[in-house]
Amino acid sequence: MSADDSAAGKQNRASLRPGELGIEQLAAAFDLVNGSFCIYDREGRVLYMHRDLMELIGVGPENLSTLNVVDLAIDRHKKRIRERLKARIAGGGKSNWELPIKSRDGGELYVIARTSPWYEKGEIAGEILLIEDITELKRTDAQLRESQRRMADVIESLPDATMVIDKQGRIIYWNREMVDLTGYPAKDMVGKDNYEHAIPFYGMRRPILIDMVIDPQVDIAQHYLYIKRQGNVLYTETKTGKLKGRERILWGRAAPLFDTKGEIVGAIESVRDITERKEAEEDLKKSHERLEAIFSGTVSALAVTTEKRDQFTSGHQRRVAALATAIAKEMGLAEKIVEDIRVAATMHNIGQLYVPIDILSKSSRLSDIEMLFVKTHPSAGYDIVKSIPFEGPIAEIILQHHERWDGSGYPRGLSGQKILLEARILAVADVVEAMVSHRPYRVAPGLEQALAEIKDNAGRLYDPDVVNACLNLIQKQDMTLPNGAEEQTNERGHIR
Repeated sequence: MSADDSAAGKQNRASLRPGELGIEQLAAAFDLVNGSFCIYDREGRVLYMHRDLMELIGVGPENLSTLNVVDLAIDRHKKRIRERLKARIAGGGKSNWELPIKSRDGGELYVIARTSPWYEKGEIAGEILLIEDITELKRTDAQLRESQRRMADVIESLPDATMVIDKQGRIIYWNREMVDLTGYPAKDMVGKDNYEHAIPFYGMRRPILIDMVIDPQVDIAQHYLYIKRQGNVLYTETKTGKLKGRERILWGRAAPLFDTKGEIVGAIESVRDITERKEAEEDLKKSHERLEAIFSGTVSALAVTTEKRDQFTSGHQRRVAALATAIAKEMGLAEKIVEDIRVAATMHNIGQLYVPIDILSKSSRLSDIEMLFVKTHPSAGYDIVKSIPFEGPIAEIILQHHERWDGSGYPRGLSGQKILLEARILAVADVVEAMVSHRPYRVAPGLEQALAEIKDNAGRLYDPDVVNACLNLIQKQDMTLPNGAEEQTNERGHIR
């Protein structure tokens, strides 16, 4: 024991009432330990107080002679403390209870008070009191309860149906939106475990998405349309049994809840009914498919209309479309670009509707004026197609399919990269197909000459990258282009 402790003990004992036998010995023992001890007689008059307790409540040794233990309590509890004191001393029992007492600054401390009777000459002479300050614990507990209350308020006000379970799978929260979605009242769900939370959705007890958060070993992916994970958060869509008499499609999001140590103590899942949205998306998809069918029919009708006027070039546009899309795929272009090329190529000669039929079917060489008529067909085709709301630049591809790399083409005399890539591909496919097919005014030169034409003029009339793709395509697949006969395409859209 230090000198200071000895001095404090003597000072405490100096404040004891004279003639009290046994107090000196008790005081000496308590001075040697840490603890907020106090000894008082049958009337509650304080006989001894440990320095720790004096420091806690702000009382000096000089005040002990007039201090009653009841004075430690706050005013609203004094009457109850006095009554308990008389009852205990009369009965000689021990006690243990929580109560607020005065602090040194006039505020309140929350403590646990433990009392035991103190005997002298075989009779109860008073009580020994041990005070344990639990103010911080109470404050933390109050903060925790307040936090839980706020969390409950937040969950209750969430716009999505939400539930929370603890690590044992017991339902902690079941908000009003969940009640509205499932028809199951919160009072019938909160506190339940054993996968009770699955019954409203599937009519049976089984793990669902929220349980995968608690136990990653749970494998229930087969029950969902998909399960996506972002960090420790899971997302899903699922079809349920009947909720309120109707099958539903639900979107769900489940995430873990952590304690202050970072350990998972539960999980929360929010559920959203997306049935109407999914049905609207399906209707929109069907509408889009119908629109695509209408467009496809329009394209086919325009192509057939063109070919009906000129039986000698029947099938030309379809064969060009097949070759052009094959070249585009060989070049690794996006599916959307490939599709735009197919559509444009299928009706690239639609403008020939404006060219007199006797010019188109003429078996001899065309005059300069007749050639001028023929050269109007890209612009005429553009005018016909531009008002159709295609997603891609179909009209512009048709307009440019006779432009040439060096600027010698028509109708605008565009050159190089100023010509759409789709149009440059269509130009090569158009030339190759035309040269392997018969015309009224000539016999087909054949594939060898067609390939020589594009190879010799790569970088002058034709885009060299497109030419290389066309040559590679034909050579590596040992392709043979038909001379006006019905063509066949394999499953990849390549001409055989």
